[in-house]
Amino acid sequence: MNLRAMVIVVFLVLVSGGLMVHFRQQSIKPPEEELVKDEEVAPKPAAHGPYGKFVVIGKTAHNFGVMEHGKKGSHEFKIRNDGEAPLKLVALKRDHTCQCTLGSLGTSGLKPGEETTVTLSWEIKNPSTRFEHSAKIRTDDPDRPVTTFRVLGMVGKRLAVKTGLDVNIGRLSEKEPTQRVFVLHSEIVDDFEITKVETSSPLLEVTTRPLKGEELQEAARDPTNEEAVGKKLMDEKMAEMEKTGRAKEEGGHGDDHDPENDLAGKSPPVKSGHEIKVVLQQGFPIGKFRETVTLHTNIPDTPPISVTFQGSRVGPIELLGTPGTGWSPDESLLRIGRFRAQDGKKVRLLVFSKKFDATLEITEAHLSPSFLKYELVKDENFKQPARERFDLWIEVPAGQAPVSFTGESGGSIVLHTNHPEAKVIRLGIEFVSY
Repeated sequence: MNLRAMVIVVFLVLVSGGLMVHFRQQSIKPPEEELVKDEEVAPKPAAHGPYGKFVVIGKTAHNFGVMEHGKKGSHEFKIRNDGEAPLKLVALKRDHTCQCTLGSLGTSGLKPGEETTVTLSWEIKNPSTRFEHSAKIRTDDPDRPVTTFRVLGMVGKRLAVKTGLDVNIGRLSEKEPTQRVFVLHSEIVDDFEITKVETSSPLLEVTTRPLKGEELQEAARDPTNEEAVGKKLMDEKMAEMEKTGRAKEEGGHGDDHDPENDLAGKSPPVKSGHEIKVVLQQGFPIGKFRETVTLHTNIPDTPPISVTFQGSRVGPIELLGTPGTGWSPDESLLRIGRFRAQDGKKVRLLVFSKKFDATLEITEAHLSPSFLKYELVKDENFKQPARERFDLWIEVPAGQAPVSFTGESGGSIVLHTNHPEAKVIRLGIEFVSY
């Protein structure tokens, strides 16, 4: 077959995914022309034959496998005119969310027997797990007026923790150390090492070990995501059926169903990983805590990854609210509400302390805002063999300037004690004075 070289260039840059499409042959490169209205440039079959015949050499969909966020790729699709007349081809602006410039196809189009390529180039700009973009090519072939070319694949992460970077411990056990295990894995590199482990507290002890084979795949699985994936799979199947129906209505062609291109419900395969075991030793302060484990690896140009552990400790000292105090034991947070700054406000918490060889005392206090006042008073009428009770008064003095301490800007109360098993009590405080 005699193949002649021409130049046909169509650039389609998709806004959402950075998709670029171009036809490429050699020899003619006329000035670029701005697209006019679709109905004026869409090819229409002649009233009578002979006609061009649009043929795709291979598939109309390309699965690139797994790529990393921020990377670029391209793929060429080969096409040919197997008809008896020149074949006109065009990519219309309405078929793409794009900016489009079109090099002139000349007066004859793709001649019988000629081949060319449709090149799709893309950049992974969205970190979603799956990536797919397409371009429609319209022709004056009455049997194949529209053909859709697709590129698709999955977006992998260089480092990831499927269970998340924030771990809620809840309440620490007083009987034994608390332990949590997670997996740090890569969907991009075949192997990596953990070169350094940093912790925000000496009470966190971390051990690591590499995982391989089935143990790695099972450990990296995210069971909390399976139900959501099942629902999403059904939604995507319905959407695909609807899209296929629309394509048939307009005489379109695309690739036949290929299981390789069915990405619904799939995640990028895990290539390498390490099990991370974190032990929270006893001795945490009473109240809330938030600590981090930072892991460094030997993967080039990859920042360390940090996992946060948060929870609370009740311990041998327990704080309870009284009516109207707004005490939240799970958050170790005292919400005393809104009040007039000129009146101030004073609230009472009940403190139950496990007995030891002395009476509970506050040896040091750090208060924010600094104008807060506190007082710990023993309840001499409380008689129990194992515990003592105290009233902890927290006061916003009258006459202070109006302030707001809420949310991320909330205050804090850190009390150091002489109790051998609870050397620090830590709680937050929120209020608004006006």
